[in-house]
Amino acid sequence: MRKITALGFAICGTLLLILLFVAGRMLYIKFYDQSYQDIAGTGTPAALTIAENDTALPAVTDPEQIADFTALLGSYTYTQYPHFFKPGDEQLTANRLTVTFENGSSIGVNADGYVFVNGDLRDIEGSRGQEFYHKLYVLVYPNAV
Repeated sequence: MRKITALGFAICGTLLLILLFVAGRMLYIKFYDQSYQDIAGTGTPAALTIAENDTALPAVTDPEQIADFTALLGSYTYTQYPHFFKPGDEQLTANRLTVTFENGSSIGVNADGYVFVNGDLRDIEGSRGQEFYHKLYVLVYPNAV
């Protein structure tokens, strides 16, 4: 009788811990987000470094182009990746465009719509990652349209 009771308490305690972990993770995903100002800092950057995969492209120093980039990047709210299980590395190998700011922070997005903030997998509000990639691609390569 005591063994069954002890086993029941152990199972209930374990299930309670798992439930608390899942609830905490879901609350963290729901309420933690970063704005563009949190990532890039305040003020207008003088230069932006653009990279495609690991290849550095010429830095953007034209104030009009920088304004276009900051308008696009600032129009999104960056949230935690909403799914409990993250995709494997083989799913994250698509073409990636990354914008790096003067403070060393970066925002990147790959062709599959996965968003990265400082190299960590994130999402954008509304899960519009592929739309974000296409808009960023047009800014990087304006003659591609």
